[in-house]
Amino acid sequence: MKYRENWQTCNMKIFKNKLLAHIVKYSLFTGVILVFVAMGHVYVTVSELKLKLNETKIALTTHRIQGSNLEKNSKVLKENLDSYLKFSKNRFSKSDRMDFYTKNQLDISGNEVFVNIDTELPELESNSCKRIRCIQIRKQFHHIPSNIWKALLGTEDFRFLDHAGIDPIAITRAIVVDIIAMKFIQGGSTLTQQLVKNLFLTNEKKLSRKLKEIIYAVYIENILEKEEILALYLNEVFWGTHGGVYLKGFYAASLAYFDKAPEHLSDFEATILVSLLKGPNYYSLKTGHKRIKNRAEAVYSRLISLNLFTQNEETLWDEGEWNRFEKNYLKRNNEKDFWIYYLTSVNREYGLEPFEKISFYRAAIAKQDEHSERFKDVDFGVKALILDLDCSGYDCVKGFSYYSKLERNKRAAITDEVHQVGSLLKPIVYDSFIENGRSYEEEISTAPITLNLKSGKWTPKDYSKTKIAKVTLKTALQKSKNIPLIRVASEVGFDILEEKLNDYIPRLKSPLSEYPAQLLGAVELSLEEVIKSYTKFIKNKCELISDKKIAFEGSILEYMSVAQETTISRLARDPLKSSLIFGKTGTSNNGLDNWYFAFDGRQIFVIWFGVETDRNDKDLRISGATTAFLIFQNFVNFRGKEVSEVICK
Repeated sequence: MKYRENWQTCNMKIFKNKLLAHIVKYSLFTGVILVFVAMGHVYVTVSELKLKLNETKIALTTHRIQGSNLEKNSKVLKENLDSYLKFSKNRFSKSDRMDFYTKNQLDISGNEVFVNIDTELPELESNSCKRIRCIQIRKQFHHIPSNIWKALLGTEDFRFLDHAGIDPIAITRAIVVDIIAMKFIQGGSTLTQQLVKNLFLTNEKKLSRKLKEIIYAVYIENILEKEEILALYLNEVFWGTHGGVYLKGFYAASLAYFDKAPEHLSDFEATILVSLLKGPNYYSLKTGHKRIKNRAEAVYSRLISLNLFTQNEETLWDEGEWNRFEKNYLKRNNEKDFWIYYLTSVNREYGLEPFEKISFYRAAIAKQDEHSERFKDVDFGVKALILDLDCSGYDCVKGFSYYSKLERNKRAAITDEVHQVGSLLKPIVYDSFIENGRSYEEEISTAPITLNLKSGKWTPKDYSKTKIAKVTLKTALQKSKNIPLIRVASEVGFDILEEKLNDYIPRLKSPLSEYPAQLLGAVELSLEEVIKSYTKFIKNKCELISDKKIAFEGSILEYMSVAQETTISRLARDPLKSSLIFGKTGTSNNGLDNWYFAFDGRQIFVIWFGVETDRNDKDLRISGATTAFLIFQNFVNFRGKEVSEVICK
């Protein structure tokens, strides 16, 4: 009996030992598996982070925005030049800008600036933000003023220089505070953790996200210097919106809130800037300055107590200074500087210099805003294509294009989408009369004319009634008359004209004799098609002039270059008014489609201004002269170049 008990006891010990051995073995195996899984998770997490970090590097190959040159005896608008200098790499303060005017002999008269000497403008800062409607001007740490990063450390993570990505002391302190309060009121995240959460993760409250945040933070601290982490934070963080543009980073924020580059900020201004980070929308000046004032003053006191800033009561703003700050910010928020810089920064076409782009955008946006205010329920759009005469189309390296609907496909809008051209191509039609033996000096009756078409009787009308019985063909051309055009066309013969016009006007319906309204502009073309038609036409005219087969004087190029005698006579202003620039307006569909074409001897321009959606029952009473032409005039008169004239080279 005793033997049996000993045997059972021995077997039990053996069983327990085997069980313990199995437990240890499987525990070790499980532990190894977990370690490998954890290592794999860390590896995958770190690999993801490496890819994301590469996107935030301040690349040396960032697209450079070339400088610009203002030509002697040209004019510019002061608001455009101030805007350019604000975003330039020279980081002009307001006083620096005035010194720039004096040094370069720029005479200011109201909003106009006369250029007395050739003036070279510095390069513009590059915009790194890939998000639509966003500005981000990245800077390396040595270009970040110390008062900004000191304010950041004192506000967000005073122990930043002492920890390795996570701060046990801060975490413990936060836990104690939260336990006492019986709710989450304080976090223990380091600045590095905040960086990875805001830049690479989400705000979801999950353990997996928190673990990933810690891995990211520790990894970043091991591969980047503290200075690089600070620069990354200050370059990438969201700082609110301004003028409809998303702000990323301290540089864009400084320009937006204070209208000056970061190095010109005082300690208190740097404190305000950093204080906004707590909640750019909550502390927005659009809701008044009380919230940000209270926070900035509290943060400033803390920074002084930490010996990051020197005590100086004079630096604190009084209520008057806060009121001026709010007023100036709100005024600038309603201006277009940031939006225009954004458009310039993302347009990499070489047809215009950056300052010229700014000038064009200002002119186009101002005209669109004016009409949007006047016609509240109308969806206006603006398109433009500017090319050298030797260009073949939209893809030309020496081209510039614009479409106001940024979210839509610009290429398709300019090359594929068609609009009725109105009178835009009439010069080509009138010139075909001359090539068929007619003379600009002959007089044509302005009496009504009716054509018997298969579709019925058709009687063309003129936009404005003519009080005289006859006009010369030249006058009919310059004043864009319809009745004289159709009268001469019927005399020359529609078949003859159709053969001629097929060389220039695509989409021409045949037979022309049954669709004569096409001669008055009942043809739909894209901007690219218009510019190709006119490029071919002008090249042919210039070739004839160069071969001395015709003279410039008395040619269609001269007649359509005298602004005082064409449909823009009442709106033209110097220097354009006194210059020979070939131009033609076009209006159709009761003002829904408005055009202007121009050739100044250097470039060819076509601008469309019109309504893109909900065209039903719209009669706007606007024209190519009051819209597209004025965009062109306000651009060409103030682009910083002497106004060129039609010269056939």
